[in-house]
Amino acid sequence: MTMSPRNVHELMKAFPSVDAHVRSWINLVERDGTVRAAELARLIDKHVAAPDLLVWVSRKIGTFLPRDEAALYIAEHVGQGEIRIADRQFSGFVVVAVNGVGTGWPAATKSE
Repeated sequence: MTMSPRNVHELMKAFPSVDAHVRSWINLVERDGTVRAAELARLIDKHVAAPDLLVWVSRKIGTFLPRDEAALYIAEHVGQGEIRIADRQFSGFVVVAVNGVGTGWPAATKSE
């Protein structure tokens, strides 16, 4: 099920611009660095319906995992880069910024 970080990096070139200034952001990390798993799961569920997710952290860190495993992978890598999450069809998108805030949107929408 997993794929190499290089393959994920190539696929994620299709990920659209984040347009951070027009997005609504929510805090996904507690002060102690703990990821708010329920909030992260809700954000992903709202925007990416597929059972398997592409997760990209950097050129050398990324994978394709089932949704429940992806949440753990994301939590392990929060703060290491701007994490981008999508399905293989790029029908929905989630971003977790380095500072622990997250946003998401469906493919058909340019802004929220």
